[in-house]
Amino acid sequence: MGKIGTQMNAEKAELKNDPQAWTTRATRTAFRNRWLAVEIDEVELPTGVTYEYTRLLPAGVGVAVIGFNAAGEVLLEREYRHGVGEVVWQLPGGLADSGEELRDAGLRELREETGHAPSAVNDETVRYLGSVWDNPGFGPAISHIYAAWGLTPVSDTRRDSAEFVSLHWVTPAWLKEAVRDGTIRDRVVVAAVGWLVLNGWM
Repeated sequence: MGKIGTQMNAEKAELKNDPQAWTTRATRTAFRNRWLAVEIDEVELPTGVTYEYTRLLPAGVGVAVIGFNAAGEVLLEREYRHGVGEVVWQLPGGLADSGEELRDAGLRELREETGHAPSAVNDETVRYLGSVWDNPGFGPAISHIYAAWGLTPVSDTRRDSAEFVSLHWVTPAWLKEAVRDGTIRDRVVVAAVGWLVLNGWM
């Protein structure tokens, strides 16, 4: 057995000693608006101790798209994010509507925010990359990420009143270096680049 196989077996063995789940005894909603709800759980820890835990529940499921044009450039956004007080690099994205297919939601957000869409939509031009927990310490918010090729301008943008976004075409080399050196720290962009590189698509 090779070194990697031995390491994987060791990691599997360690999972037998996983921490136990907590038991939720009661839940109350402390705050709710159109974007999220704040819930307070009374939980019992594995030791039997009672503990109060605050969770943030999102209003929906997140979607995002990393898109390429015919020249192989990547479409990114720059937007001020008040939560961190900075203008950040990010992917077009948002929340899926209730009952909306995730791929359709991602392409809708791409079109509304950037005015771009793939020239055709099929399993070769739009591929699912994976999903990331936004912050599992705070709550179950999750973002599903797609990659799309062959982006072309198709419509005017239709952004929310609080969205002030600039669009930028960057090379894959620039993007990978920006992730490597910390210029880009958004979890969705970092994850998208990782999946694309691991699949040999960038």
